[in-house]
Amino acid sequence: MSPKLIDKKEKINEIATAALFLFSQKGYAATSVEQIAEAAGIGKGTVYEYFPSKEDIFVHAINAWMMDLINRMVEETRDIDDPVRRLKVFIGMVKDVLNVEEPDPKKLFADIDQQTFMPGGAFFKRRHIIKDMRATFCNLVVDILLDGVSKKVFKPEIARDVSKIAINLLAYLDGICMHYLIMEEYAEFEDQIDFYIQGFVQSIMI
Repeated sequence: MSPKLIDKKEKINEIATAALFLFSQKGYAATSVEQIAEAAGIGKGTVYEYFPSKEDIFVHAINAWMMDLINRMVEETRDIDDPVRRLKVFIGMVKDVLNVEEPDPKKLFADIDQQTFMPGGAFFKRRHIIKDMRATFCNLVVDILLDGVSKKVFKPEIARDVSKIAINLLAYLDGICMHYLIMEEYAEFEDQIDFYIQGFVQSIMI
């Protein structure tokens, strides 16, 4: 790979990283390309050399952020032999997402939903990106559950509906996260998830 291509990739990542922090602080609508350029230490015209629009910056930044999270989840869980502990580490990383300060995920999650469902939103015509991310998260859970079945830790019958079980688990996590984003009562957030997961694990164990 030539130095020119490497420099271009690095510059794209620098712009996306600067934009991600602004989106997390100000929200997508309140963030301008001028502000992104200033945060990245470049001119506005230079931003447009790498991204056609603010929408494209948002899509790239969110995709990179989520893929980094997915990759970290894979790395943290792949070598854990105990399926129960592996599942709890996965859930723990989901909880940690809302506890980080930079980038603050609250506005990011709200903007992802809005830009996915709102006509004309950044992800509205690119929903496949969000669908692929969710499918990857689902596959991680499916893999953990089937690993537990193969090791005779989880009930064998869950293998039949493992995708549905994984989707329901992730739907709960989505819902409880959204509830506490709205209510802003984060002190109870982890306790609620721990309470649910304890019952969930008990229900699938042999």
